Amino acid sequence: MSDATSADWGDGFTARRALAKSISAIESGGPEALEIEQRALQQPAAAHVLGITGPPGAGKSSLISALLPHALDHYGAVAILAVDPSSSLTGGALLGDRVRMDYRHFDHKVFFRSMASRGYQGGIAAATRASVNVLDAAGWPLVIIETLGIGQVELDVMELADRVAVVLNPGWGDSFQANKAGLTEQGDAFVLNKADRPGLENAKILLEQSLQCLPAATPPRVFTTIATDDEGIPELWRSLADLMQEASKTRQSRRRCGAVREGAKTQLLRDFEAFLASPEAASSESAAPEGAADLLQRFYREQN
Repeated sequence: MSDATSADWGDGFTARRALAKSISAIESGGPEALEIEQRALQQPAAAHVLGITGPPGAGKSSLISALLPHALDHYGAVAILAVDPSSSLTGGALLGDRVRMDYRHFDHKVFFRSMASRGYQGGIAAATRASVNVLDAAGWPLVIIETLGIGQVELDVMELADRVAVVLNPGWGDSFQANKAGLTEQGDAFVLNKADRPGLENAKILLEQSLQCLPAATPPRVFTTIATDDEGIPELWRSLADLMQEASKTRQSRRRCGAVREGAKTQLLRDFEAFLASPEAASSESAAPEGAADLLQRFYREQN
């Protein structure tokens, strides 16, 4: 059980509207985004970050919904970043996971944000990395990232999360050879969801055989679930909780946490360069003493 469960989340997250606005600012970019990002990076990394990834239609959203009560029992509060396709009309998230996830009855204990991919390649959104750091700095003990439906190479979540669960379905074996190089080498746990479908045993055998070929001393476990019926969910959560706990204790296992920080700094520099090239950079507001350039320079001076 995490110590975070002793906190009064109702009092701790009264500023969730400000948090939502902060993430919106990050998605929009510009000087305000730079200020938010640099402030978030000044806080030490503390949150556990769990990635849920897999091909389209695997049931990632349903799986997160089923895992959510267990995660809340363990952590006390959970933030979810769900990446969705972008609308060609508005640029916003298309068919956001709010439609598919039942989280409303958890009230203040769950912060949910659907993020539009906006053409960003890798299964996440361009703003996901910085948003994870903002949620971490705001005190959310567990951040779950649900990626866009991915293929072989869209694996950016592996660099953001402490642990990653790959969700597949029976029948996936037909395209197994084309995908296994990417997915099987990166996942920490594998879930064959919709286990009531034909082909479960064959898919499990193929997957386990492939995982046995990995250089790891102990191959990742394969779980079977029917998320909509809560079947296999308690066992899956216990394993994920153990993996997350291991990641928090072992410095080497939390290498991804370090990657988040370094990656965020790199992204911050890119955002800053884009800002300097924009018309806003010439405005009087951005040239103020506490403008984006000064904030960014001060951040790196403090870090060094």
